[in-house]
Amino acid sequence: MPAPVKPPLVHAVDVIATPDEARHLAGELAARLSVNPDVQSMDWDEATASWRCALVDGGRGRLTLAAPADPAAAAVNTHRLVATFEQGSPDAAEAFFAAARHLPFTDTEVAAAVSELPLTSRLADRWPDKPLAGTGVLLTIHHMRDFLVLVDSLLALGVDPAHMTVIDKEYPYAHTHRVDAHLVQRHGIAVWRYRDLREGIEDHIGRVAAAGKRSVVMDDGGYVMPTVLRELPEHAGHFTGLVEQTTSGIRKVEGLDLPLPLFSVAESDMKGMIESYGIADAAVRNTLRLLPDEKLEGQAALVLGFGRIGHEVARVLETRRMRVAVFDSDITRLVAAHEEGFLTGRSLEQLVRTHRPRLVFGCVGSRSFGAREARLLPDRSFLVSTTSRNFEFDLAELRAGSTQVTDRGVLGTGYQLAGDSPELVVLGHGMPINFHYAESLSNRYVDLVLAGLAVGAVTLAGGDERLRPGHNVATTNLILAEAGIVDDYYRLYGPAGGGRG
Repeated sequence: MPAPVKPPLVHAVDVIATPDEARHLAGELAARLSVNPDVQSMDWDEATASWRCALVDGGRGRLTLAAPADPAAAAVNTHRLVATFEQGSPDAAEAFFAAARHLPFTDTEVAAAVSELPLTSRLADRWPDKPLAGTGVLLTIHHMRDFLVLVDSLLALGVDPAHMTVIDKEYPYAHTHRVDAHLVQRHGIAVWRYRDLREGIEDHIGRVAAAGKRSVVMDDGGYVMPTVLRELPEHAGHFTGLVEQTTSGIRKVEGLDLPLPLFSVAESDMKGMIESYGIADAAVRNTLRLLPDEKLEGQAALVLGFGRIGHEVARVLETRRMRVAVFDSDITRLVAAHEEGFLTGRSLEQLVRTHRPRLVFGCVGSRSFGAREARLLPDRSFLVSTTSRNFEFDLAELRAGSTQVTDRGVLGTGYQLAGDSPELVVLGHGMPINFHYAESLSNRYVDLVLAGLAVGAVTLAGGDERLRPGHNVATTNLILAEAGIVDDYYRLYGPAGGGRG
């Protein structure tokens, strides 16, 4: 018999549901576990109102559908599904909890998300002729509740779920496992992990091409086309177009000879003028959530990069009463930061030495800060990234230059730099802070951009002759304006809208 896990391990998932939905969801989970090869039996225990799980190796677990002890402290209609691993090996525990984490969303939860995304959820009303029926779609979008509404709309626009593939970026989102579960269990959509990106691309091309179709890429961070062009160039012709959501993704395709049109939502006026502040605000709010016991008012902060996001981050930090400096290698942006009243300098090293920031926000989208600059920081400083994946800070250099590297759990990674140097913490392990165990922007905020991504997919699938291979920023702006989604956004949230969908 395996050694018991002591004390018992517990994982709880809160769901918003009717009582019937909650019972059905728990029953589905028990049924999935019952056919797991590591599970010997699943039995309902009337006395404890729970399912008892007996494992083939002698271990055991339990599933219980519960209610919050203090309903007033939880959302209305909250139900708590509790998975308890009472005995068994660590590997068996991980397999047991993996199943427990993968819960699809309830109809109540999906309906709430739909109501919060009126532009995205009503896209099929604009194109009732299902313009994506003959197209495959490969998506690398953030795994949040809003993404599920976009997927539902793409399916309503004609995409066959068998010809849709989703790449899970493996960020620690608030609901990443539930999003994956919903895609697979409710729609039968293929989900591949980022670590298996090439294999996922090849699988997608094989399935879609076998049906005589070509595909549109909807990307968030420049993952797919650089991989295709560098590692699978013979398959580049399978794709009819690329929709890109982020500036970091644009940087990754710069210099590549794109054989297809790029619909650049990332560089569009719509995204830059409306979304940038929301991203910056979410990044700062999540940072403060992770540092509840720090006093940052009156402290020095440094923003690396004065593009759309960096500009807004600097402004938000200023409203938090921090003393804000800005560095950008682009002299025009540096002048703009100076003329807005921020402390600036031509030398990053000198700026860090004189300003001594305790909070450093990286908004460049590529390596912007390493061990040489970090050694000039005061003790108990924090590095924060807003860039896709962990590319903003030179983490390998920080690790190599440290006498001790400590995993601080949800907070991030601590680095004790060698010599008479400070200890610093890279929040969220260097991953984008606005997505770190969070939903980032509110659904109503991100609605416009998601709708814009779908507009791009429909336009590319239709072969709009105004879109030529390579960048199409001006044409993207024109097509987004023609689509009317910005007009609808203004009607919803402008002076007479009131924000109702």
